[in-house]
Amino acid sequence: MLTTIALDPADALIRKLIKRLDPPKHSKVVEIGGRYGFSSCSLASENLDLSFEVRCDSEDFLSRGKTSLDVELEDKVAFTYVTSLFNPPPSDDSSNVSVYVIRNLLWNWSDGDAVKLLKPLLPTLRATTSSRILVTDGVSPLPNDFPPHIEIGYRRRDITTMTMHNVKQRTLSEWLQLFARVDPSLKVSFQFATDNITDVAKVYTESERTSHVYKGIWELRLEA
Repeated sequence: MLTTIALDPADALIRKLIKRLDPPKHSKVVEIGGRYGFSSCSLASENLDLSFEVRCDSEDFLSRGKTSLDVELEDKVAFTYVTSLFNPPPSDDSSNVSVYVIRNLLWNWSDGDAVKLLKPLLPTLRATTSSRILVTDGVSPLPNDFPPHIEIGYRRRDITTMTMHNVKQRTLSEWLQLFARVDPSLKVSFQFATDNITDVAKVYTESERTSHVYKGIWELRLEA
């Protein structure tokens, strides 16, 4: 069942951040492009005070998510088909949604398409300053950020995305530049295992570690 926690390190980052958030004014979490709803289904089992919605442009993925959902969570997780992820969000998001989750979606998107997806979400952030967008994705680390035996795995990922997907993984600086294009006034926080890269091995748990991709989470919000 989808209440089982996925092995992707992005999920551990999402779960930790959701638990650290101040009590939200609104109680809905929306997972955009969520496919089977891995994040929503695991989060729903741990956050009984929140409701979840998976929005996806694939009816097949949504159908698989519904059939895999634990029965006791059926009234907590909604699966919504959208003809395009670029469609403007429903107008009532501004009064219902506390968090948008975008999990492993943008790594092979152009900057222009990523900005196009994120911009329509800003009215919800403006309506309630406690609302936010959480983006989890891969990062291309700078040279010598990691010991050589760790870095080589991440460089393989860089090469794989270029040769198999015609995609260049973004560095942390390039991610920040992308978010600035959405709105220069966005307050952006980035989290990884630690700010001190030499302590990575000490702070990773097994659910957060991966040998092939450097994962991070960005929290985007607007201040009054």
